[in-house]
Amino acid sequence: MEEKASFWSRTRFLIVVGVGFLADGCLNDSIGLVVPMLGYIYFKDNKGKVPASQGGAIKGGLSLGMIVGQLMFGFLGDTLGRHKIYGRELLFTLFGTLMCILLPWKGISHDGIVAWMAVWRVVTGLGIGGDYPMSSALAAENAPMGSRAKLVLSAFFIKGIGEIMTSVSFLVLLAAFKNGIQHNVNRLEWVWRLLFGIALIPGALTVYARFTMKETKPYVEYVQNASTEGESKKDRTFREQLDDFRVYFADWQHAKALFSLCAVWFLYDIASYGISLNQSIVLTDIGFATGSTTYDKLWNTAVGNLIVIGAGYLPGWFVGIFLPDWMGRKAQQFWFSLAAAVVYAIWAGLTNHASKGALITLFALSQFIQNAGTGITTFLLPVELFPTRVRATAHGLAAACGKVGAVITSFAFGSVTNAIGIRGVLGLFAGLMTICALLTALIPETKGCTLQDLEDDTLYKGKRISDRELSDTPTPSVGKNDMTKTLPTASTVTEV
Repeated sequence: MEEKASFWSRTRFLIVVGVGFLADGCLNDSIGLVVPMLGYIYFKDNKGKVPASQGGAIKGGLSLGMIVGQLMFGFLGDTLGRHKIYGRELLFTLFGTLMCILLPWKGISHDGIVAWMAVWRVVTGLGIGGDYPMSSALAAENAPMGSRAKLVLSAFFIKGIGEIMTSVSFLVLLAAFKNGIQHNVNRLEWVWRLLFGIALIPGALTVYARFTMKETKPYVEYVQNASTEGESKKDRTFREQLDDFRVYFADWQHAKALFSLCAVWFLYDIASYGISLNQSIVLTDIGFATGSTTYDKLWNTAVGNLIVIGAGYLPGWFVGIFLPDWMGRKAQQFWFSLAAAVVYAIWAGLTNHASKGALITLFALSQFIQNAGTGITTFLLPVELFPTRVRATAHGLAAACGKVGAVITSFAFGSVTNAIGIRGVLGLFAGLMTICALLTALIPETKGCTLQDLEDDTLYKGKRISDRELSDTPTPSVGKNDMTKTLPTASTVTEV
């Protein structure tokens, strides 16, 4: 039996795998703060506001890039292996963000500003999107923390840390440049560029560690060895990977599970990103982002943003880590989707009548529920439902469907809000979350399932290994000095 992983090896693994989600949290959350600053600096002739369509292009660029990155890196990760691909996606994130920061200070038109930011946000999105299938597959195929769900979701939790880091950094930067901003609004140039720059630091520090991570044992066991048995060792081809995907999902039960995951993630991201990408708009509607000066408006927006993340997002993510092993993935997604629908409906009904404090409470509560439930089950289930040979591809496809929803809401939120008001939008979100709850019925429960169950297809067609007598089966763990020592060979079993 292998030695249990040391605290340091577990921590190092989480840092290396989670840094991509840290960047995701920073760069997704910060854009809702950056776009208003771009308006104050560059769009003075438009009352200091970026037009809704152009603001949507800047916000949606990241999600558009994420769609391509999730599909591309998920497919490559299954075809060539986790080791050969991991780390390359982070280079896109770093380079795209750096180019956003280097937006010319002068001599650029409104359209030029929007085009520059949107294009380089797409490049950034390629990297962040690629991190979803790669990091989730790596976490699922390593078990240094006993519970696979806890390990996968602990890595994803770091996205929430990135969001709160952005909010705190924004407050600090505003305070540091307060005098300059009050005398000359163009001093906001430094604030938004530094806000993006902070997100670069953790990623740059972990590039080497990603490039040197070893191949996971399940990939070697179930994919490399299986495809080279009786032959000289060679890389898998794209055709082989496409054939594996086609054959596996030709089975209706497999296809139904994937369709349900894709549909739920699509609808969830419409509601989730509709709020997170437009927090400044929502906070303004609540009355929390008002002020007599530009500085006051930005400061109040930052405070409101921090309250929502600190009271809603982050606690929701943290609580959600422990729920899958307790209540099951399906129950968690079903009940929390319904709860989110109820809160959105109440918020819609009270939006024109309740106090500022009541509305900010509903805002925070909605984010707590979303992130403790559907927000994490959509990330967890794709790596627990499918075998190693299609795991990253399936996760990338489901995540890409989610980001299609994010693109739609980023471009449409401003226009739809202008047409039907924030009350109508919240009512729409309530309906979408109700549909998410109904679609959950089509997804198998993976609590207690093992990697071997997925390889043998017993999750869908037969009795699970974990339901049999396992009293004499050794439980694998991770070596003290190898953060990438992973899970089972075919003869061992670990629950997901």
